Amino acid sequence: MKNRNMTSRIPAAVAALPASYLALMGEFPLRPIKNGAEYARAAKIIDRLALKDSRLDSGEAAYLEVLEGLIERYDLEHHAIDVDRVTPTQALRMLVEQAGMTVTELGELIGSKGAASELLSGKRKEPSKAQIAKLCARFKVEAGAFLLPIKTPANAA
Repeated sequence: MKNRNMTSRIPAAVAALPASYLALMGEFPLRPIKNGAEYARAAKIIDRLALKDSRLDSGEAAYLEVLEGLIERYDLEHHAIDVDRVTPTQALRMLVEQAGMTVTELGELIGSKGAASELLSGKRKEPSKAQIAKLCARFKVEAGAFLLPIKTPANAA
């Protein structure tokens, strides 16, 4: 009888959610991220779901969309990048570190482990356009974070 009372108190909208969504909620409830430990847990879940990419069911996709928004909000509040003072190499290093990614994982993302290594070491000053698009999609940042500032000649109008 006790279980029936518990079940009857669950709102119909919650009971109708896909099982995968509810399982993810049990792992990490969707609420504002308040600290680095919560951020790290959320980032690991995003990474795990991102690897499934096109094989996400509707519950996983909905959960991922909301969790990405929470991560983005935390990043804006706690890790804003001043693109005028940070080089593309510094921005990429910071984002990769925050995500807990390896050089190999970055290489898989942008299409080349060698390019990932060169970007992180500073040997390559900025990623290609295609790589920037992938980085922006993965890290939810503006493309300007990965571009060197344009130097305007002193005599330009």
